[in-house]
Amino acid sequence: MPKKPERFWLAALLLAWLIDLLFWNKAVGISFPIFITLLLAVGIGLNWGEGIRPGWKSLLLAAFPLLFSLLAFLRAEPLTQTLSILAALGLLSLLAATYRSGFWVHYRLVDAVVALFNLGIAAFSRQITAGLSRAQPADEPSQTPKSKFIQQAFPILRGLLLALPVVAILAVLLASADMIFAREMKTLLNIFDLNRLPEYLFRMVYILFFGYLLTGVYLHSAFPARQETRPDTEKNWFPSFLGSIEAYIVLGLVNLLFAFFVIIQFRYLFGGSANITETGFTYADYARRGFFELVAVALISLGLYMTLGTVTRRSSAGQRRAFSTLSILLMVQVLIILVSAFQRLFLYESAYGFSRLRTYTHIFIPWLGALLISVIILEIVRRPGRLALALLSMAAGFVLTLGLVNVDGFIVHQNLARARLGFALDGEYLVTLSSDAVQSMVAGWQNADLPDKAREELSAALACRVAIESAKPIPAWQSYHLSQSQALAALKANAPLWKDTPTRLQNGIWMVKLGGKERRCIPTRTFMD
Repeated sequence: MPKKPERFWLAALLLAWLIDLLFWNKAVGISFPIFITLLLAVGIGLNWGEGIRPGWKSLLLAAFPLLFSLLAFLRAEPLTQTLSILAALGLLSLLAATYRSGFWVHYRLVDAVVALFNLGIAAFSRQITAGLSRAQPADEPSQTPKSKFIQQAFPILRGLLLALPVVAILAVLLASADMIFAREMKTLLNIFDLNRLPEYLFRMVYILFFGYLLTGVYLHSAFPARQETRPDTEKNWFPSFLGSIEAYIVLGLVNLLFAFFVIIQFRYLFGGSANITETGFTYADYARRGFFELVAVALISLGLYMTLGTVTRRSSAGQRRAFSTLSILLMVQVLIILVSAFQRLFLYESAYGFSRLRTYTHIFIPWLGALLISVIILEIVRRPGRLALALLSMAAGFVLTLGLVNVDGFIVHQNLARARLGFALDGEYLVTLSSDAVQSMVAGWQNADLPDKAREELSAALACRVAIESAKPIPAWQSYHLSQSQALAALKANAPLWKDTPTRLQNGIWMVKLGGKERRCIPTRTFMD
């Protein structure tokens, strides 16, 4: 039981109010790393006040939400920012679930799922089981005036928080029923807009709701309902029911199928363009097909290995060796299939240029390959229970790589490199990219080797960005974003470079003049690939 439960409630309500202050009707910016830092600081402070000191494993895990929150502030590309936010919140949840034990390092997949599920239950119920206040034992020293004041003030605060929504609802109804009452209420509450009372009511309700949830999370992190024991990573969490013969047949047939595919790849794809063209396909046709399907095959194969590893009975050493051999052979062939997928993707990018979806896959395939290599190593050393940690490392590494690479800047850099080789540059696509692309676009325009046609396309894209950005309102300080700030500075400093490319607003749509013709700054077509 906490020494002073009111600390948890007050801290949680304050953080819930900060959610409204930082994020209501505001884009994600500096507000997100501020909020993550405060969540961590308050959690550690509450535990510290209860005499609970975090272990090094918990401190190590706490560093990663901060890192991913900064990544969301650094990059504006949608997937990178979204995954960074989800990673920060997910790792914070894992930290809250394992703050006292630090057992996240030893978790199997099922242990992580159970821990997060228990955290979700605790977010709604831990406040009740912990109690709003503790009874004072008879032999406990008498309370100080300060503690008595807090104990008396806290019920008053709770009463106000409970009464305000009720009063607000009744005030809205009475104001709707009587015009004079509505006028007087408006005079009394001139700092508020009565027309926005439903909004204020909604915001008050979700502040209380988030405060309630955060209280449960903080109480669970400090005082979990049950003392957690360290998971046995090598113990099967699910009763094995499938015979080893059945598993051998499944793995054997899949291995045979993959072996046939691998032979075809060595004969055609890895053998050079002549071997492909003699079959009637062009290199571009062969590159367009299959790399997403091959990535799906790799993921399904990994899931098959994990499922069979869980449900297959392996009572003897011979059965364990046979299963490991077939599993390792499967992973090796999946690695070759991934190389094939990566080769196709490389050909596709060379022929058609870079887009977000292709770049995501370009970054994902090496990380998936690293995960498969980890599976092989864990199977060799007989430690398959560590797969959850490998999966967590792979997912974190993928998101970090997206941020470090700068997806939109990478796309601009690669497509401009293709333009210098004589390929057409799609300037319309460049306009659809985030502010992460702007500095690469400006640097590309300043490159003397850029062909005139590509420079015209790039000038049109930059002129469009200036026009679109100039029409946007100044964001609140909570929405300040490093990438957008740097992009605006680069556009303002280099505006004379594309001054000969005029833009104008027509029926609410920005138009740009290119080659004597006008076109939309934001194209009507979409870019799914």
